[in-house]
Amino acid sequence: MWDWLYPPLCGVCEAPLHKTERGVCIGCLLRLPQTFFWRNPKNNEGYYRLAALNPNLKGVVCGFWYTSGSPLRKWVQLAKYQGQPILLKVAATFLGQLILHEGQVPLQEVRGILPMPISPERLRQRGYNQAEWVARGLSEALKIPLLKGYWKRIHSTASQIGKVRTERWISLQGDFICEKKLPESVIVVDDVLTTGATLTAALHSLPSSTDVWIITVGITQRRS
Repeated sequence: MWDWLYPPLCGVCEAPLHKTERGVCIGCLLRLPQTFFWRNPKNNEGYYRLAALNPNLKGVVCGFWYTSGSPLRKWVQLAKYQGQPILLKVAATFLGQLILHEGQVPLQEVRGILPMPISPERLRQRGYNQAEWVARGLSEALKIPLLKGYWKRIHSTASQIGKVRTERWISLQGDFICEKKLPESVIVVDDVLTTGATLTAALHSLPSSTDVWIITVGITQRRS
């Protein structure tokens, strides 16, 4: 009765949601600017941004462009700062379906999905890790288990203003610790790929025996 009187609304456009929709309407999902990286995980901007410094990297899939005109910018802001991480889970589930039906990721070889950790301070402020919500959506769509409690971030990010990508990466060394033995192949998940410095520092804390695929919901335009 209450849903009939006060139907749940899309977290983006505020249109009434259909009973099969959660958090976001299908119209807003379809407006996300797709990258199509899932079709060529070793031949795209995300892979080129990360591959040189990460020898165990097998491929990169970034789902949607995170640009000034992209609805994804609002989704990420709502998820990070206004307590609506469900938006990123919905986007990740949609991305997972695209990967399943059109992708070139050997999912049968992957043994777990590993969300990027955030610092204890950031976790206290936010109340959740937005990357874990992305990981939940992908885990449900791809039927690959979510790995929790394997990875930890010790410190918050220091100011990166004025630093080039390599300097940012060096300044983040030692911020991440892998606390459990990982399976031989995992998907590392984050919300948005920017310079790749934080992801690179994080990946270098993982064992060299583990093959890594990267999946993010978004990717920015190229930055130095």
